[in-house]
Amino acid sequence: MKNKLLYPFAVTALLATLSGCGGESANVIPEKNDEATTNGTCTPGTTNCVEWGLEYPLDGLNFNCSSDTENTFITLFDSKNGVASGTCTKTDNIEFYIQSFASNKINLGQIKLSDYAIFNAQTQLPRLSVIDIASGITGRRVGDLVTTDPTVQVAMRLVKILQALALQEGRIVNPSDVQPLYITEEMRKDLAKTSGNISLTDTDFEKKIKDFVDVSQITDEVAFATVKKLVTIANAAVYQPEFSLFSTSGVIGTNLSGSDGLVGCNLSPCDIKNKNTKYLFGHFMLITDRQGYTFGSGLQWRDTQLKMATENLSSLGGINAQLIRKVKPVQMTADPQSSWIHPTRKTITTPYRLNVANSSNPLELYQGKLLNDYVIAGKEAFYKKVTDKTVLDASDQANLGLWRLAADNENYAGSFDLYKIFPISYLDRQIFRTAENVEPGQSYIFPMYANLEFKFTESTVNPITLGIVIDSNGDVRTNMQSASNLATDPVAGCQGDVLGSNLLINGVQQYRLGTLGRAFVADKAVSMRLILANEKFGNLNGALVGLDSRIQSSTDPKDSIVIGGALLNLSNVLNSNVGQTGRVTFLNSVGEEVQWANTYASFQKVYNNNNKDLTPADTQLAKLNGGSVEFKLADCYQVKAK
Repeated sequence: MKNKLLYPFAVTALLATLSGCGGESANVIPEKNDEATTNGTCTPGTTNCVEWGLEYPLDGLNFNCSSDTENTFITLFDSKNGVASGTCTKTDNIEFYIQSFASNKINLGQIKLSDYAIFNAQTQLPRLSVIDIASGITGRRVGDLVTTDPTVQVAMRLVKILQALALQEGRIVNPSDVQPLYITEEMRKDLAKTSGNISLTDTDFEKKIKDFVDVSQITDEVAFATVKKLVTIANAAVYQPEFSLFSTSGVIGTNLSGSDGLVGCNLSPCDIKNKNTKYLFGHFMLITDRQGYTFGSGLQWRDTQLKMATENLSSLGGINAQLIRKVKPVQMTADPQSSWIHPTRKTITTPYRLNVANSSNPLELYQGKLLNDYVIAGKEAFYKKVTDKTVLDASDQANLGLWRLAADNENYAGSFDLYKIFPISYLDRQIFRTAENVEPGQSYIFPMYANLEFKFTESTVNPITLGIVIDSNGDVRTNMQSASNLATDPVAGCQGDVLGSNLLINGVQQYRLGTLGRAFVADKAVSMRLILANEKFGNLNGALVGLDSRIQSSTDPKDSIVIGGALLNLSNVLNSNVGQTGRVTFLNSVGEEVQWANTYASFQKVYNNNNKDLTPADTQLAKLNGGSVEFKLADCYQVKAK
C-alpha cells in the first residue's frame, strides 16, 4: 500500500466570486489512524497545479494522482465555500475509490484530468459530477441523460451508495436530497467486512456491498432523479460574455480577461480597413436555474448606418467604444429555454436564441464548448491560450463560440467569449428548510412568499412592487395577483410551490426570475440572483439583482455599472414559531442596501450623454438605469410544520 500522509490538512479558500460573503471555518473531519488527510499532490496557484471540486459535497473520497506514486489523498469538504475539493497536476490521471481500513475498497475508475480541467481559473473550481466519475469506470462519456445509458447506470449505482450512507448517517431525510456527506471511520470499518474489492460494474453489486451499506433502500427512480439533480446543479450558474472595450486577447484567470466578448460584423472576415463593414457588439447575462431553464437579458449595438466608416479606428476596442457613444443600444431578451449548454456534452447542441427588440429574427448562439467548466472561447488566439494548443484541428474549430443574426437585410455573424460564473451548489437543509427535508413535526420556511419593492435612483419614476416565491427547489418566480397587479395577494397569495413548465397558477401567468446560489450556514443566509427579462415587467424589464458584476461603461475607469450581491438573512424566520411570519434582512455582501441595475437603460444614458438629438423615449429610458430593492415577506406568509 502506498504511504499515507499524516500531517494536518490544508484547504485553500476560493475567491469571492465563488464564496460570496459569510460562511464558517472549514468543517472538515480529518481521517484517523493511517488515512490520508491532505486533498492533493500540489498547492493551488502553483505551476501546472489544478484544483478541482466535486459537485457532490463529499468529504473523504479517496483518490490518487498519477504523478505521485508515493501518496494517496482524500477530498476535503469546506463548508465555508460549499465544495469538496482536491488537487492534481494538469497532466495527471485521477483514480477514485473508497478505501476500507483493510485492503478492501470500492473501485470508482480513473479519469484524465485534462479532459475536464486544463488550467487553474483562479476564480472558481472546475467541478466533477457523478457522471464524470462514472465515465472513468465505464470508459465512455454520456450522450443523453437516459437510464439505458451504461454510464448513467453506473452513476446511479454510485448515487445509491452515497444516498444510502447519507440516510444511514441521518444527513438526509428525503432519499433524493443532496447534503454534505463524510466518509467516516465507522464506514471504513464496515467496508472492511465485505469480501474483496467491489466494482460498480459487478453483476452482483448490491449483494457484495450489503455488509457495507444496504443500497436497496434507494430505488432506481430515486437514483436517476438524484443523478439528474446533480447534473443540473453542475450546469446551473450565471453566464456572460466578457465586456471588453479594449481587447487584449490571451489573458485568462483575472478580472480583466482581455477576451473579445460578443463581437462581429456583416462581412467575413471583419476588416477594419473595409469601409463597408457594419459592426455588432453585444453583452448579456443568463441564469440557468435548478430546473435546468436558462433565461436572461442583454443588449447590442449595430452600426446600421456605417457610422464607424468615417472613423480612423485601428482596434476592436476602439470600435466598441465608438459604438457605445454613437449608436443607440438595442435590448435583447432570452426567454426560458431548456436547451443551452448540454449538461453532459458541455457543448451548444441546439441554437440558443436571444430576441432582439428591433429585429424579427433572434440572435443565435449556435456553437461553442465549455472548457474547464468555465469558459467558451470564440477566437482562435483565445482558444489556444485556454487549451495550450498551438494548432487547432477540426474538432477544436467546432468548439469555438459562434453567433449569427439576420437583420437590416444583412447577415451579421461573429464570435463570443463566454464565462460561467457563480455556479450554484446544494442548499444546506440547516438553512433551506422545506417539507421535503425536515423530520415530521419540525418547522420549515420554504416555499417563501414575499414582495420585492423596487425603487429608482431617478425619483420621478414611481416605485414598483413585484410579488415573488422562492420555491422548494430553491428557484425564484413571480407571484403576481393578475396581469395588472404584480404584487403578492396579501390574503390568498401564499399558495402554489414549484409550477409546471407553463408557470400558470389559478389562471395567472407567472415568470421565472432566478435562483438561490447557495446557503451560508454560519450566517443563516442564502444568496439570490435574479434577472427580470420580460416586457411584462415594464420599467423593470432588464433589471439585474444580486449578480455581483461590474461592467465598464466608458473608457473612463470611473464609469462603471455595478450590480451588487443580494443576501437574505433568515435567522429571524428560522427562530420563529410555527404560525408566525418572522422577518428577513436583505443586504449586499458588505451589509448595505441591495442595489439593482439595468444595463440596457444604463448604456442608453451613456448614449444620451454623448448625443443631442434625443427623443422623449431616450430620456425616459435612461431614468430606468437602477436603484435599490427591499425584500418583505407577504402578509399571508407563515412558518409551517411538517
